[in-house]
Parts: sequence; structure tokens; C-alpha cells
Amino acid sequence: MFRVTVADWLQECPFCGYVAPSIDKGDAKARSFVDTPEFQAACLDPLADPASRRFLVRAAQDAYYGDRRSAFLNTLCAAWVADDDKAQSSEALTLRLHAAAHLEGRPIKSIDTRLLLLDVLRRAQRWEAAEALASELTAEDLGYPFADIVAFHRGKIEAGDSGRFTIAQALEPAETEEDF
Repeated sequence: MFRVTVADWLQECPFCGYVAPSIDKGDAKARSFVDTPEFQAACLDPLADPASRRFLVRAAQDAYYGDRRSAFLNTLCAAWVADDDKAQSSEALTLRLHAAAHLEGRPIKSIDTRLLLLDVLRRAQRWEAAEALASELTAEDLGYPFADIVAFHRGKIEAGDSGRFTIAQALEPAETEEDF
């Protein structure tokens, strides 16, 4: 899936508010979440953008059932929706902080999830937490392309750069003075 289609990744039942990639394929466990206070709270979130709210409802469901990684990813998707609406940049930062909170204090095995978390922490301007994770990853002696991505983030952390970058940009050879 391409990020430009993020607003279409989840459907919402117009009757009960159930949220899923396909509302006709929900299971009883997921549908039972609709009756919880956590669902009600997520549905009342004041976000103006319906796509962000759908992701936050799904993240609340994931957290309710203990799937912290999915809660992190769905909250991150809500941040991406806010990113794409330039008027919601402060909301995107807040959502990144909420996304990171889903994983804080928990061991994360997946390198992909850890790199996403590193990006989230950097973009949310949590410089100390981002540097600590980057240091931890660097100590693991990761190979290509992971080590290069971590090094890229470390450079951005040192520069206080919370901008948006692609993996391709992170893997571009660094320019040196000899290149000029």
C-alpha cells in the first residue's frame, strides 16, 4: 500500500462505528470491542479528520487486546494523515508521542519496528530517547541497510532535524567536501 492512500486503509461501519480494513470480515472478538468504554472514548476523540479518528479507534482496539505493535502502527498512521494535512502539524507531533507511548518500556524484537520507533522519536523531537535508541541499535553492529539508516537518523538527531525523509534519502551516499 502506498502512503498516499492512507485515508482509505480502514473502513468504518456507519451504524456502530466498528473500524477494520474490511468491515465485512470482522470477528466476534473485534466486534465485541464496540461495547467497551475504550471504544466509546476513541470514538469521541475530537480530531476533525475522519481518517485519523478511524486509525485511533483501531489503535484503541489493538491496545485493548494487548497488541502494542499494532496500536503503535495505527497511531502512526493517524500521524501520517495529520502530516498530509499541513494545518495539523502539531497534531501529527502529538500523535507520534502517543504512538511511541504504546511501545515504551517494552522489548521490541523487530528491527523494522525499532527503526520506525527511531523515526517517530526523532520526528516527535524526543531527542534523548531517539539518541538512546540509536545508540542501542548502533551497538548491535547491524549490517546494511540498517546501520546506514541508523547513522542517518543519528546525524539528524545531532542536527535537531525532525523533518520527513524517505529510506532512499537515508541510503544516499553522504556528500563530502571532495564532492564539491
